[in-house]
Amino acid sequence: MRLYALRNRLPQVLRLLGTTALIGHLATDIAKAECKGLMRGPIVVEVNGCKQLEPEKVFDLTKERYAWIAGLDPAGKKQVMDSYRGLFVKSKVLITSATAQGFNTETNSLAGQTHYMFIPPPTPLTCDSVNFKRVSATLQQVCCEGGGNAPCLLDTSYTLAQAQLAKAGGVSNARAKAKKSALYIQAMTAFNNRKYKVAARDFEKARTNGDLDITGYYHLGESYRFLDQCRDALAPLKYVYDQVQARQVWADEEDAARGAVLLLARCHAKMNDPEAATYILNAYLNEPAKYQKEINEGLNHRDFGWIHTSREYVDFAKNARQKLRDLPAQPK
Repeated sequence: MRLYALRNRLPQVLRLLGTTALIGHLATDIAKAECKGLMRGPIVVEVNGCKQLEPEKVFDLTKERYAWIAGLDPAGKKQVMDSYRGLFVKSKVLITSATAQGFNTETNSLAGQTHYMFIPPPTPLTCDSVNFKRVSATLQQVCCEGGGNAPCLLDTSYTLAQAQLAKAGGVSNARAKAKKSALYIQAMTAFNNRKYKVAARDFEKARTNGDLDITGYYHLGESYRFLDQCRDALAPLKYVYDQVQARQVWADEEDAARGAVLLLARCHAKMNDPEAATYILNAYLNEPAKYQKEINEGLNHRDFGWIHTSREYVDFAKNARQKLRDLPAQPK
């Protein structure tokens, strides 16, 4: 019933975003307003879909739902339309300390969930600048029980106030500690000089002291791979993988984390474990536009040659090539 109601209530938004898959996701956002437990607080989301809203195209004023807007004077109508002239974003909640205020106070209840949220005007952000990026903001949940205030007409109650691209640094305590560690600095110097045996030794010492950040764990894994010691690389790379799954990787180390996860798949392949390797590779296929680079490496990197005849890898390769063919052409 909720899905049927959604189709009737917001056809313009669905057509605007151009995907029937949005119906299911938006339906999960629509619930009876919990006005006694609204979420408030800092949040970091990953944007996996975005549309710059043109309210005049979204809201059909001939429809009963929007009749009240049509009845406003010109100034009032402009005020309503302008309040919706922001970004409508599909947001995966990575980390949040937002708290539901009310009788049932709850912290971090949105972590790991995907919701549609509204970045209100004025904002310097554009869809090109935020899509597939991390955005930090203050989550402000609005009571939408019968109201038309933004963002309620979009069938979401979540607003990302003061939204900005998540900044590198200043967030990861582990990274701040690592930068002050003499052992870590020594290991990085050896790694950058391609002295991988020395780098692995010093990274391990820093790891024992608790002085490794995500980048350090990645370079420790890389050092072992360069030494052809994938078995030793598994533990540090698996640590990064677990941090990614727990949504504990911030913007300043995202590239290192992505490299570590792919390297973990490569090492599993080198150890002739196609099931473990393709478990990681297949996850990339859920978001092929975002992970196009990783998918191509999965298809072409020589480390995966060890498992290329396995049933698991053959299935991955077939699906991966189809996913890549289905991606929209990139503008030249």
